[in-house]
Amino acid sequence: MYFPSKKDIWVIIINWIVIFACFIPLIMKRDYEALFFTLPLALFLLLCFFKTGYVVDENMLIIHNGALKKKVPIKDIQKMKRTKNPLASPALSLDRIEITSHSHSGILLVSPKNKREFISLLKEANPDIKVDKNLTESC
Repeated sequence: MYFPSKKDIWVIIINWIVIFACFIPLIMKRDYEALFFTLPLALFLLLCFFKTGYVVDENMLIIHNGALKKKVPIKDIQKMKRTKNPLASPALSLDRIEITSHSHSGILLVSPKNKREFISLLKEANPDIKVDKNLTESC
């Protein structure tokens, strides 16, 4: 099942301001060389904005962030907890879930729109996942 990323209003505003700013050289009809750098940035931001989400299937969590994809075996997930960690991650909101797994050093940060169903599907596939009490209360 696919879960799109939750999007904070401030992320939406900043994202669209930066995308618009990437086209300023074209609008002002000068510095066309700058488009060499700004158009790929705009494309990258658009891809990340519209293609950030998470797929939970029978045994794998697939994290999509624009053109990038990361696969995490659900059986390797140890715990999940609520966080507002601002580290760069495939999450368009600060209302995040921190996932700790055996197969990845460190943590994964995600922000599914429907956290309750996301957690439920992961727990269904791996009942050994420890879910922090604060996370279940916030859903």
